[in-house]
This record gives sequence, C-alpha cells and structure tokens, in this order.
Amino acid sequence: MPRRLMAPIRSHGSGRALPEPPSPVVNSGAHWGCGQLRPQNPLAVHCEGMHPDIATLLASQGGVAATSQLTTMGITRYVLRRLIVHKELIRLPRGIVADPAVWEGAAPWDRHALRAQGLMMGPAGAPGSPLALSHHSALSLCGAASHGVDDRIHIVRTDGRRGRSDAFVQCHSPVAEDQVHERDGVRMVLPELAVLQTAATFGVESGLVSADSCLRDGQVTPDKLQQALDRGGFGNGTSAARTVTKHASGLAESAGESRCRWLFVMLGLPTPLAQAIIRDHAGQFIARVDFLFEDERTVIEFDGRVKYTNPRVLFEEKQREDFLRTLGYIVVRLVWADLAHPDRVRARILEAFSISARHRAS
Repeated sequence: MPRRLMAPIRSHGSGRALPEPPSPVVNSGAHWGCGQLRPQNPLAVHCEGMHPDIATLLASQGGVAATSQLTTMGITRYVLRRLIVHKELIRLPRGIVADPAVWEGAAPWDRHALRAQGLMMGPAGAPGSPLALSHHSALSLCGAASHGVDDRIHIVRTDGRRGRSDAFVQCHSPVAEDQVHERDGVRMVLPELAVLQTAATFGVESGLVSADSCLRDGQVTPDKLQQALDRGGFGNGTSAARTVTKHASGLAESAGESRCRWLFVMLGLPTPLAQAIIRDHAGQFIARVDFLFEDERTVIEFDGRVKYTNPRVLFEEKQREDFLRTLGYIVVRLVWADLAHPDRVRARILEAFSISARHRAS
C-alpha cells in the first residue's frame, strides 16, 4: 500500500556543505539553512504520461518511491528500466526512484528530504526494521531548518547492532527504541535527539539553527533538549550538544538570525535582546527589531532577502530605520554574505557602538 504523503518539507536554512550565497541557499520559515526561500510548492507532483500505477504511488508519496514498492505492485524490472531510459523516472541510489519533474524542480534541501523519505519507503523502513532516520535527515522530514550539514542520509539502529556506512548512507551508534517515533509512516529519532545529534556531528552553529527552528515550531522544548542531553550518547560532540542546549532560543525567526546569535557569542559581544520592541518617548510602538544591544543603543537587523522587489516594502523599511535613528538608535543591517566574514561584522558593530557613545555624550 502506498504510504501517506509526508508533511510539506521545509529549510532548511543551508545544507550539507552548500556554498554560501551570492544567491543565498533555511529549513526556517522555509530554509535549509543559509537562507534562500524555497518555492511555494517544491514537491508538486507531475506524473503526466507515466504508467498510471506508478503515477498514483508517486503522487501519494510526494514524488518518490522505492523500487521494492513498484515490484510488489507488479511493475517488472524491465518496465522500470525502460521508464528510466526514457526519463520518465529518475533512478537514485539504494533502490529509490523519483518523478523527474519533482526531482529537477526541488531545491538541494528538498532533494535530501526526498532521498531520506525514499530510503525509508523500501526495506530500510519495512515493518520490523530496526532502522530509523537521524540527525538532519530526520529533521528534513519535520520541516526544520538545517545549516552546514552534509548530503548523506543519516540513520541509526535500535537493535544494539552497528550498521554499515557508504557514500549515500551514514549509520551511527545505536539508540534505544524509546528514542524513536513514527511520523507519517516513517521511523525517525525524536526531534530533540536529532537536533543534538546534528550539533554533535556538525558543530554548534549547525545545531543552533535546527534547535531554534524546532523550538520556534513547538517540536521541542528546552526541557526535552535537556533530557536528551542528559541521556548522553554524543561522544566527542557532547560539548557542542551542551552548548546548543544552553543557547537555543525559539525567538530566532530564521536560520540567519540563529547564525547571527552564535556569531555574537563567538565575537565576545554583549548578549543582545532578541525580537525587541522599541517605542517612542510617548510609549507608541515604533518597531520590533531582530536584535537590540540596549546599553549601546544599537539595533541589528538581519536581511535574508537578496533584494527588495516591492518599492513599497523598501520605502517602509527605510522609513522604519529613519524613525529608529530619530530616537537615537544606530542601525546595522547584516546580510548572508556578512556571516562569512566575522571580522567585518565585528568592525561594523563596534563602530556602531562608538558612534552611539559619541551621540550620547554630545
């Protein structure tokens, strides 16, 4: 029987050693991690002209299937080969096939999710299998943002045995059965564990992007993160997992803001208020800003858009900044490219602190 279509896949914010912008690539509202907004309907299924049974299965599973599912339906290997030769199907590793229109139209982070889902449609996800998705592969099917991760599908076993890894799949140390759940027919580790696994394997920044995203969406809570940390199993990555648990915040509204917060920590800057409300002297609301260094009267805004295409939006942004400046705030706007140059960010923020101090002294 075809499995139920997964919930819409998000991003993650940046993925698997993806290059940094110019054309930004967050799994947050809809980012894989480093920030490019995904298409509105990245997994729209296009199955015209395809074998009707295959089209039905692909449409029910978001455009991906396991060849074992197709052979069970009576589709012969000869027919599959012909469909692949005629480019009506795309063959992926580990017995996965995809609708070409879906695959070719999917962003890199969505392709990761398609591969992860396709793997679990086959023997790896069959009833009684001890395998489960882990790390950012599990998070990719939960709509969470990711950044700075790789492209392999990450899995764990729950039977105490160690699995084999290759260029397509990375099998990690076993976990307990109660650390796994089923989401839309796919076995995966709990999101709080997946977040800390990502941190332990790929570093604090990667873990924070996913942790903030999951906290913001209500998929995890601070207590659940702490409980997952207390259970251990993170090896040499325990310190990174602990740091993510300490600094994670659901106030970050994008992968870019999560990365900014960690960059401020790394640069030794004061801790700013996140999503701070600024009012004028009469108490009238002026703006809600990404970050506010209150004592330094400096506002940091992270701008994930490549450019403003709507003149009205651009006008409103400039008007908002003008209001803030009339109240004595210095505004620093950061973009994706700035995050690759910490020295540049530090210099701009410290300069803003200095300008603000001179204004207050005059």
